[in-house]
Amino acid sequence: MRKFFFAFFAILLIAGAQAQYRNSETVFDRLVWNDEMLNIKLDTRNDFRTDFNNGNFDNASFQAHTLKLWVSGEIVPGVRYRLRHRLNKPQNPLGRDRLSSATDQAWIQFDAGERWTFTVGKQSVQFGTFEYDYNPADVYVPTMCFDDLDAYKMGINIARHFGNQTLNFQVINSDAPQFASPEYASRALAGLLLWEGKLFDNLIGTRWGYGIFQHSGDKCLNWITVGTQLNLGKFTTELDYYFGDRYMNYSSVVDGNRNFDAFVLDQSVSLNFKYDFGKWKPFIKGVWNQRYDKSPLDGGISHFVAYETSGVQAVVEYYPFLENKYMQDLRFHAMLAYNTTDFKGAFAHLESQNSVTALVGMRWLFKAK
Repeated sequence: MRKFFFAFFAILLIAGAQAQYRNSETVFDRLVWNDEMLNIKLDTRNDFRTDFNNGNFDNASFQAHTLKLWVSGEIVPGVRYRLRHRLNKPQNPLGRDRLSSATDQAWIQFDAGERWTFTVGKQSVQFGTFEYDYNPADVYVPTMCFDDLDAYKMGINIARHFGNQTLNFQVINSDAPQFASPEYASRALAGLLLWEGKLFDNLIGTRWGYGIFQHSGDKCLNWITVGTQLNLGKFTTELDYYFGDRYMNYSSVVDGNRNFDAFVLDQSVSLNFKYDFGKWKPFIKGVWNQRYDKSPLDGGISHFVAYETSGVQAVVEYYPFLENKYMQDLRFHAMLAYNTTDFKGAFAHLESQNSVTALVGMRWLFKAK
């Protein structure tokens, strides 16, 4: 991590020393002075959050939800790059990716004419849904699937553009424990297809995806992710659906009664209603999740719904400086959310859990260079 910061600040110091060469045609000087070639942004979100669980006051604390460094630009027309690094996440190295787990994105992108785009490096896994496409700083209480899916991996994406539609085909490393067995993790890959579309003059938006993940030499896991958006002037609604198999240890949810990686079928639904009043942007979002356990328990019980959760959240965002290009992404927000968990099957004897979360905070994505 120290090397990362040293390199970053060294670039800034050298840039100051090179001021007399502002008109230079070297790539380095053009990076320093040309905003299209080098953009540096800092993304931060801080909240004060309180939690009540089954009527008990469990938490009241200030939290740094997001602290990210963005470096991006376009070297020449049709050749772009992006580095997005989290500063408030452990810098654990990933063996196959050979990048820190705190590095969300580190890719180079090439256009081949107007129809094809190639992205190489660490990138977002091409799951569908609109919830998944949001910056995590803009998601307050996510669905179960959004919260758990492995979101960034090394690989290659090939995009084909036609009209207002883009079809993505992606191949990535797939060594996350929820998908790959430990014995196969060093060679497991995944293939994903994603249709990003705009239909009827942007009345309908689509993010429909399918992914297949290698678990072992003779077993694959499948995911369907479907997001549909309706745009009516300043009103937007989004319906998202996730459905797929994976391996999860969910003992913390069922009080330690399932302390191993179970083979589960998960599904999540979210419905989001948003309205744009200009500086004020409220929305209401409902979520439903279900975990279906396909691993047998002692006593012969197998293939049962373990639990279902549902909830609703109301959010108000306020952007006081929309007219200022330096401050337009500064926002204040407040959220109130209610969530309930009902246990079923082998865990039907457990008491339902109810939680209420309230938070207020500030988020700012600002340009440092």
